Amino acid sequence: MQIHALGYLGFESPRYEQWLTFGPEVFGLQIGERGADGTVHLRMDDRHRRLSIHPGEEERLAYVGWELSGKAAFTEAVAELEAKGYKPDLGSSQDCANRQVQGLARFADPFGFPHEIYYGPTFTAGSFLPGKPMAGTFVAGTDGVGHVVFVVPEITPELEEFTTGVLGLEHFGGWTATTPDGSISGPQFYRCNPRTHCLGYVGVPGMKGVQHIALESTHLDDVGRAWDLVQERDDIPVTVTLGRHMSDTLISFYMRSPTGFDIEFGANGELLPDDFVQTNPSTSEAWGHKFVADGWAPTVRRIAP
Repeated sequence: MQIHALGYLGFESPRYEQWLTFGPEVFGLQIGERGADGTVHLRMDDRHRRLSIHPGEEERLAYVGWELSGKAAFTEAVAELEAKGYKPDLGSSQDCANRQVQGLARFADPFGFPHEIYYGPTFTAGSFLPGKPMAGTFVAGTDGVGHVVFVVPEITPELEEFTTGVLGLEHFGGWTATTPDGSISGPQFYRCNPRTHCLGYVGVPGMKGVQHIALESTHLDDVGRAWDLVQERDDIPVTVTLGRHMSDTLISFYMRSPTGFDIEFGANGELLPDDFVQTNPSTSEAWGHKFVADGWAPTVRRIAP
């Protein structure tokens, strides 16, 4: 299949209503139309929503939405999933209405994370109003949300085949890094459009969950102002300090969200040319990005052996 972007993300959380202030005050996300059950939909462009936080008894990932170009591409992708044994569950008309898309199908990756493919998202031209004054706006549109990174017990050949052979993503690269618990991991990152990556996996024995998602502004001042804000507030822990990864040009920092996963907020992200050549960074960081959190995000949990 040919995925064009990471189109939307959904989570469940008992603290979903905290996003009504967290999203606008920290990033400038707009609060969209609330769901019938109180779900908080957050907007970063003219799309109906990009991030949804549903009411739930525990903090967990509900879905990752991958955008396809249209109905024909969707039909082909569903057939491909069926042929490769992934048993896609076609969304009902009500499911599509809930997601504000024209068609969707659900399936799981080899470690059980819930994915969706979809086409025909709802948008309203000129409707996005940031939740606070911004120097720029969000990098979104056809390039999607940003990226999501999962922790898995190991990066297996089956997972590699799922990512590149089923989702059709291109391997961008990776590096060796020391994780918050002191272990050594080799994160791997994958791309679907000019952005350096839309999906990442970090292999950590015995652990599984969502490590972070990333949002990007078109202006570095938005990141600097958010950096100042979270340091002034006691209720938003910084987890990784301001810095830049060696593998891309994004200047960013990480903070803990009300739902437990981390959010990387950055600007100046690199857009790769068609003739991009893969390289291997000697270290993970060009500068900064010091871990200051005590252990993994709460959404990364130890699993039974």
